[in-house]
Amino acid sequence: MSDRTLPLWLRLILLGTAATQIVFGLTLLFNPSAVSTLWPWTLTPVTARLLGASSLVSIPLSVLSAIGNRYSAARIPLIMSLIYRIFQIVAGLIGLSRFDFSQPITWNYFGGGTVMLFVFAYAWLRGPHLGRPVESLARWQSGGLSLGRGVRMAMRLIALVYFSLGLAMLVLGPGADVLWFEAAGKLTPLTARLFSGTLIGLSVGLWLVTRARAWSEAVVPAAAFLTIGVASSVALLLDWGSVAPSTPLGYVPASAPLVLALIGVYLLLFGRRASQE
Repeated sequence: MSDRTLPLWLRLILLGTAATQIVFGLTLLFNPSAVSTLWPWTLTPVTARLLGASSLVSIPLSVLSAIGNRYSAARIPLIMSLIYRIFQIVAGLIGLSRFDFSQPITWNYFGGGTVMLFVFAYAWLRGPHLGRPVESLARWQSGGLSLGRGVRMAMRLIALVYFSLGLAMLVLGPGADVLWFEAAGKLTPLTARLFSGTLIGLSVGLWLVTRARAWSEAVVPAAAFLTIGVASSVALLLDWGSVAPSTPLGYVPASAPLVLALIGVYLLLFGRRASQE
C-alpha cells in the first residue's frame, strides 16, 4: 500500500495542540467552574464538563496521527478536526454580539480556531503531496478493515441521526433545547451551535469509517469514538442530576456517549482483518 508520511511541522502542531487540549479538557471535566476563565461565554456545569470531554478527543485524533506518521491514518482525523473548527467559527460569527473582544479568551477562540482551521484544511487537501512516500505501516496500523453489512448499515444510520441532530441544533439555535438533554432554557444558542459541530464531525467520521478498506484509516477514529464516549459518559455521570430533557429527543444526545464508546470498542476488538484485500 502506497502512503506518505506527515511533515514534521504538522506532527509538531498536532502534538502541541493535543497537549493544550488535554490540559483544557481535564480541567473542565473535573472543575467546570474554571470555564469562566477558559471560555468566552457562560456554560452550565454539565455542558462545561462535556466541552472538556470533547476536547480530550485530541488524544487519539492528534497524538495517534502524529505518532503513526501516515497520511492514510491521519486523513479522517484531519477531516473530523476541520469540521469542528469550522462550526466553532460559524457559531461564534452567528453570535458575534455576545463576545467581549477586550478579553484574550475571545481572541484565542477566533484567532486560534481560524489558524487551526487552515492548518487542518491544508494538511487534509495537500496531504497526498506532503511528506515522503512510504510503502510500510506500523504494526498497529496494518491490516484490512472488516465490517459486516449489518454493522456498516447500523453505523451509517447512527451517523445520519447525529448529522441531522447537529444540523438541527445549528439551524434552530434558540429553539434547540427541545433536542438537548437538559431542562428547557438551559441551552444557549451559542452552546447549541458549538455542539452541533461536535455531532456533525463525529457523524462524518462514522460515515467515512464505513467507507474505509484499510485498518490504518479506521484505527484512530475508533480510538477517538471510544475516548469521547468514555469521557462524555464521565461528564454526564458527574452531573447526572442535570439530565432532564424537555422532550424524548433529548435522550438522543444523552445516549450518544454510550453509543460511541460501544462503536469504538467493537471496531478496536473486531474491526481489524489480518490482511487487506
